[in-house]
Amino acid sequence: MRKGALVYLAIAIQIIFCKVSCVRAGTNPEPGIPDWVLTGVPIKGSEISERDYPYLAQWLDKNAKPAQQYLVDLFTRHQIVIVGEFHHIKEHKDFVLDLIPRLYHQAGVRCIGWEFSRYMDNDKLERLVTAAEFDKEAALEFARDQLAHEWNSKEHWDFIERIWQFNKSLGPEQEKLRFIGLDMDVDFCRFFIISGTKPQDSPEYREILAEILKRDKIMAEQVEKEIIAKGQKGLLFVGRCHDFTHYEFPPNINAGRDIMGNLLYKRFGDRVFQVWLGSDAMFPIVDYVMGLRGHKPIGFDVYVSPFANILSPPTWYDAPEVSFCKVARGYVYLGSRASLHKNTQIKGFITDEMFKKYRQYYEIDLERSFKSAEELDEYYQAHRFPEPR
Repeated sequence: MRKGALVYLAIAIQIIFCKVSCVRAGTNPEPGIPDWVLTGVPIKGSEISERDYPYLAQWLDKNAKPAQQYLVDLFTRHQIVIVGEFHHIKEHKDFVLDLIPRLYHQAGVRCIGWEFSRYMDNDKLERLVTAAEFDKEAALEFARDQLAHEWNSKEHWDFIERIWQFNKSLGPEQEKLRFIGLDMDVDFCRFFIISGTKPQDSPEYREILAEILKRDKIMAEQVEKEIIAKGQKGLLFVGRCHDFTHYEFPPNINAGRDIMGNLLYKRFGDRVFQVWLGSDAMFPIVDYVMGLRGHKPIGFDVYVSPFANILSPPTWYDAPEVSFCKVARGYVYLGSRASLHKNTQIKGFITDEMFKKYRQYYEIDLERSFKSAEELDEYYQAHRFPEPR
């Protein structure tokens, strides 16, 4: 009798463990669930059998939402949604640009903050997006003056005009959509020149590195001041590595610097949520599984999914062999890797004046010499952003 009781106890424990694991994964305990999903043990994508792909596809069928609806619905649960993009992928910008009306009217978003301009220039940015008429040349000059004076990505700077267009569509009694830069007033050109010409133990290098390492802290402070403290809902559009909420850099990666998303999450908890726009270079199994579903654009919460504990590749410098749910709490899939495109270049972005002023930076950064602004601009046209393959 005692032996039989022990057997029943063991069976009961197994059933409970199975149910708890499945709840964590956002599924019901049913036949066909892979062992690695039930146990929650981290697993390499290469170790997952193709026999498990149909289960993963079925989970998405039951739990994922259309991509746009997923992002809009997140604002019913969170005040701040951080969207982490890959800088070179055109569709990442297009996705948010096309969502602007729904973000305002359905999600209640009243501010979009981004990484690509300095917070000290927010007065200029406000004038651009609220003017009676859009000043295309002023917007281009604004773009040329930001970052390292070489960010000739049309889709990024399209944000200014698209937000102006949306604000123009609002009635006089309706609150305008705010658009703010989060970045600090730092001379990126000076940083790259010093890092390319001075040893890392030199006072000049240590000084400029210490300044650069403040970026994410300052970005987080701007989010708190300009959006959270004002009680507004906000979408933050930043590059990956500024977005992570549940991952921190160890000392040997990126100098162990702060991460904006992580700082915000530590302070405000679930009022802040992070979504990764996928390219699937880091988690190619996603692309394989999505192929079974016709590569339809969708969004889903990674941390409650069977994808949660799949490890990133060891070759990814920023987060080697890190669980998917640590680098992406939510995930938006926009199509197969083969269907994605690189950013569109702005022809003539580099002017003669910029070339004269920043020539040393351009040549150090690109590791080659240039004779003219035209030659440099043509080089950027061909090489600035890689194909997302």
